[in-house]
Amino acid sequence: MTNTPNLPPEIPQNTPSGNATDSADQSLYAAIDLGSNSFHMIIAREIHGQMQVVDKHKEMVRLRADLGVNGELSEKAFSSGIACLERFGQLINGIPTQNVRAVGTNTLRNATNSRSFLAQASKALGHKIQIIAGQEEARLIYLGVAHGLPNNDEQRLVMDIGGGSTEYIIGKHFDNQHLSSTEMGCVSITQSHFPKGAITLERLNYAIACCRQTLRPHRNKLKKLGWDTAIGASGSIKSIGEIIKANGWSDNGITLPAMVKLSEALIAAGSADDIKLEGLKDERRPVLIGGLAILMATFIELNIAQMNVSANALREGLVFDTLGRLYAEDAREISVNAMQQWMKVDVQQANHVAQTARSLFKQAHTIWPLRPTEYDFKRLLKWACMLHECGIAISYKRYRQHSAYLIEQADMAGFDQQEKQILSTMMLNHRGKFIPTVYDELEKEFSEQLICLTVLLRLAVRIHRGRDLEDVDPVLSIENTNEVHLKFTNQWLNEHPLTRLDLETEAKRLEAAGFKLTFE
Repeated sequence: MTNTPNLPPEIPQNTPSGNATDSADQSLYAAIDLGSNSFHMIIAREIHGQMQVVDKHKEMVRLRADLGVNGELSEKAFSSGIACLERFGQLINGIPTQNVRAVGTNTLRNATNSRSFLAQASKALGHKIQIIAGQEEARLIYLGVAHGLPNNDEQRLVMDIGGGSTEYIIGKHFDNQHLSSTEMGCVSITQSHFPKGAITLERLNYAIACCRQTLRPHRNKLKKLGWDTAIGASGSIKSIGEIIKANGWSDNGITLPAMVKLSEALIAAGSADDIKLEGLKDERRPVLIGGLAILMATFIELNIAQMNVSANALREGLVFDTLGRLYAEDAREISVNAMQQWMKVDVQQANHVAQTARSLFKQAHTIWPLRPTEYDFKRLLKWACMLHECGIAISYKRYRQHSAYLIEQADMAGFDQQEKQILSTMMLNHRGKFIPTVYDELEKEFSEQLICLTVLLRLAVRIHRGRDLEDVDPVLSIENTNEVHLKFTNQWLNEHPLTRLDLETEAKRLEAAGFKLTFE
């Protein structure tokens, strides 16, 4: 573990963690990457749309090390991770909540006890931790790398070796054209092919062959798109680049002949513990061979001649993505629009449902606990309205189940797994029999709010079931938390008897969720 650095004087230390107060510096941002091998944090300041790094911190937590046969994080990794996040929490104390992003990647996507870890980890850090899918990880990596490069017309291949996964991205400027995430990382490959750190030529050759096999389904797509320059991010690639340079094996970045010389030195050492090389840091020693096998396999499979190393990676991408959410273009909005187009959603109908839901939300959010916290409930409701009918593209029968499945399983840029699970649950419950038990799978502290949010969605969907595309703005009143009353003006209900009948049916449905619905 590295020692915790002193707080820079620019970072306020006198406010509760995660709270945006008058004394908090609104220009400060923090991004935390909970990787399979190491936890990274960057603190940056936004100045005229540019990011100025204030502090960086890394700890080799080795979350994936000793992952049990049942897929559980080991007790040592669990406690080390929590302790690290407590230190990170002290460092970002006072940075506004909306300016902090923390994400978990491959190991936390797959560990069977990740939910238990996340509950404690969020408390230790003082902020919500998002679990992101492999393609979202790749998108953020490219965003971070691209912001550290000249804004020219070069097409780039960006590669990032993590502890449990390796990402490949083709892009130009700040836009990606292809995202791939593969199930191989420096920790997982080291554990599976080099037990107890033993390094032999046979084991290395077999590890390289297995990595090539993993990459092969993506090879043709990557090579067809092509690239002008190859760029590597992550600790493994940085370390390999530093060792190659320090030993004089290449004067121009990472090359395959240089890596062959490195592999010969590792084989001669015979064990990770016995490696003695210029440029090798002790923290990288245990997983160097796994990262090297992946990188050599990639050079061979994709015919890469030379690769440069980027100083930026996922955590920088998180900061720029946060800036985009707050001030510019939110990738989640683009994903929702893309899903609507892909599934041929009736956008006009969705917009009318969203307009009524927005009106209901404005009247309810001060009575029900729907003020923004870790989640922006207003946006979640909007996105649920925009996507609730996407399952019709598969079949009208059971379309709410289809909608729920599509949202939960689709790769949607900008969305973390928790957000997709929330939307999926709302999709499942936006009509028909109300199933309150599915909210037990969500974070307990937000289940009440999400049930209330779903009630607003159901009411908006019911009101517009006739698809008459007229504006409806009923007055909503709430008594005793669960007694909901809708008042329609100008005898609207009398002119829409089928909607009245629908609301009578809805009143019966909502009883299962503990709500009493009345209307006039």
